[in-house]
Amino acid sequence: MSAPLNIYRVYSFDNARRSVHADFIKAADDEAAIAAVEAEGFGSKCEVWLGRRLVAELDGERRQA
Repeated sequence: MSAPLNIYRVYSFDNARRSVHADFIKAADDEAAIAAVEAEGFGSKCEVWLGRRLVAELDGERRQA
């Protein structure tokens, strides 16, 4: 039996660090959540949270579809 997936919050920011958008993703662990956020290209700056714990601050570039 596999472990239940965690629900992570992803906050995307503009360059002024104002919250632009919030999303939820499901992942088995922190590494999988970070990989999912990077693969989705959520924004140029974003934070990944699990409950009250900041998992990661990412500073990648938004991907164009």
